[in-house]
Amino acid sequence: MTITPAQATYFGFSGTLLFALLLLGALTLFTYTASRRIQLLTLGGPPEDRLDHPLARLWHMAEYGLLQRKMFRDPYAGLYHALIFSGFLVLLLRTLMLVFEGLFPGAGLPFLPTGFWQGYLLVKDLVLVTTFAGVVLALARRHVAKKERLDPSFDADLILLLIGFLMVTDLGAGAAKMALDAAKSAALGATPSTALAQNALWEPLTYSLSKQFSFLSSSSLQAIYFGAWWAHLVAIFVFGNYLPFAKHFHVITALPNLFFAKLEPAGKMATFDIERAAEAEKFGVSKIEDFTWKQKLDMFTCTECGRCREVCPTHLTGKPLTPKGFMVDLRNALYADADALIDADAGRGDGSAEVALAARRPLIGGWIDEETIWACTTCRYCEHACPVGITFVDKITDLRRHLVLEKSSFPKEAQTAFNGMERQGNPWNLAASDRAAWTVDLPFPVLTMAEAADAKLAGGVEVLFWVGCAGSYEERGKRVSRSLARLLHEAGVTFAILGTEETCTGDAARRLGNEYLFQTLARQNVETMKGYGVTRIVTNCPHCFNTLANEYPDFGGTFEVMHGTELVSRLVREGRIRLVNGEARSLSFHDPCYLGRHNGVYDAPRELLNAIPGIVLKELPLSRGNGMCCGAGGGRMWLDETIGARVNQARFAEIEANGTDAVGVSCPFCMVMLGNAKTELAGRTEAYDVLELAAQALPAHPG
Repeated sequence: MTITPAQATYFGFSGTLLFALLLLGALTLFTYTASRRIQLLTLGGPPEDRLDHPLARLWHMAEYGLLQRKMFRDPYAGLYHALIFSGFLVLLLRTLMLVFEGLFPGAGLPFLPTGFWQGYLLVKDLVLVTTFAGVVLALARRHVAKKERLDPSFDADLILLLIGFLMVTDLGAGAAKMALDAAKSAALGATPSTALAQNALWEPLTYSLSKQFSFLSSSSLQAIYFGAWWAHLVAIFVFGNYLPFAKHFHVITALPNLFFAKLEPAGKMATFDIERAAEAEKFGVSKIEDFTWKQKLDMFTCTECGRCREVCPTHLTGKPLTPKGFMVDLRNALYADADALIDADAGRGDGSAEVALAARRPLIGGWIDEETIWACTTCRYCEHACPVGITFVDKITDLRRHLVLEKSSFPKEAQTAFNGMERQGNPWNLAASDRAAWTVDLPFPVLTMAEAADAKLAGGVEVLFWVGCAGSYEERGKRVSRSLARLLHEAGVTFAILGTEETCTGDAARRLGNEYLFQTLARQNVETMKGYGVTRIVTNCPHCFNTLANEYPDFGGTFEVMHGTELVSRLVREGRIRLVNGEARSLSFHDPCYLGRHNGVYDAPRELLNAIPGIVLKELPLSRGNGMCCGAGGGRMWLDETIGARVNQARFAEIEANGTDAVGVSCPFCMVMLGNAKTELAGRTEAYDVLELAAQALPAHPG
């Protein structure tokens, strides 16, 4: 739709001046709004470096932003989003061209080669249709083929209609001008130019529509052209300036948010200087400005698509927490106080900003209820599902840190667990001296690291078996510990335990907000293991696994950590373990959140189950990355559940509906939660740990 010199007079000086003023006004308003948003990002909060590993960040942005990897988990939504997104990418150049024409009528675009421009026009013509189709499909999803996750939204409808309007006005302006060019050529008695003759080739859709306009007069065509042209550009200016105030701000912020995404292991929580925080008498987050700039960028970027809540255990069981609602509430809190926060940060004004902030609605207990904060199981389904890289768990735990360490306000049951971890080294409050009692019934000795050091074993200890609190004290957990010990012994693996020197990793303490207790336990455990020269660890508890592997390096504890199913499945592959006994049974497998979504271990338990004779694995509808939490994570194992349905019962009901003889687990917490649900619901599906089943399949030995 390049304006020729002949049409340059249609704009006139006044039209060009008016357009320039509108453009200047739109850019000024957008710059002002964007600068205010940037000020919100940078005020308050601790510093955060997100510029490391730039190539990895670029690839992450391309994979999830440009290639839309997560969007196609919902194929329908992925299709229409890809159509609209591709339209934005292609038509960006188109928009620049239209702005250039408005400022310099008749000048064309001299910086674009003819061949490139012709190819672009062909793609542009196609994209006008596909983008409009994407808009129709998106509106149909919201109003016809509705999804539960999508709430009614005037904002979403307005943006979609505006995008559709841009496609229609672009096509209308192009067709009218093409018809006008043809009419002027005919009026002059000239034959169609080469450029006009090629319209059917390079802009077939626009050309076809222009033929429908051929009966109109030149004045009518000129009116349609300029009407559509002005409507299109004004709509773009409105669209661009509306974005920072709408959920569609993600059009601008999604790619940066993905570039600055967390590159550390998914299950790792950030470690802060507890001593410095104590000196400042400030722990966690109590005000919206206390969040880091990246956490605020997350708030800007939430698309309210609702994917985060589809398998969210708190949403499915009627708790006050839904990830989408939580993020929207945080964003509303940030926007509500934006002017006062910016003015106070800049030290401007007469003190009214400070007065307004002192009287504002509190973040905790105002925008966010405490029940919402304590409901989260930290299962990370929300983060797994989010297509724009938003994290939720870090914000929840930051709020918990404030409540626990600064306000001493937390569920009373948590105090029992804290006391047990602090005094006995386990949240059950059982005697530390009994930590190795589970080894008594084994037909072979299990040495502690201290005993192994005294015995000076030939070849040393290959691997430390980190038993964990559940594996040491909980009855079913102790059976699984004995199973793993038997499997290691069968394979000839030289292992040892810490015995009474082992204490809780602090996973639950950290996720319940007691960072001080966690760091105390972490330093103690790291010092103990480094004292014995530990390099390799195996554990059956995914929570211990995640903490040891991902969080202890911050305290100098860098170890090779394996989950029990990873090590045993490898030993089976190597032929060091033979699984020969088994009974025919069908089995579901429940993916532990801290093994799967936190650490990407999905295949090892399944590989081990498939190696056991007689077992037929039948996947649950919600499995792997979409697996539903048992309800124990995030310290919820130690808290009462009084609101809505019980998470463990909801998960167990799905397992029962799968119709298998049993369910396999690979986490002691999941074992407890599903076992409790079986009792509470009088169910029939028994839960077995995968290692327990593998040990049962070992060859029988005489005596």
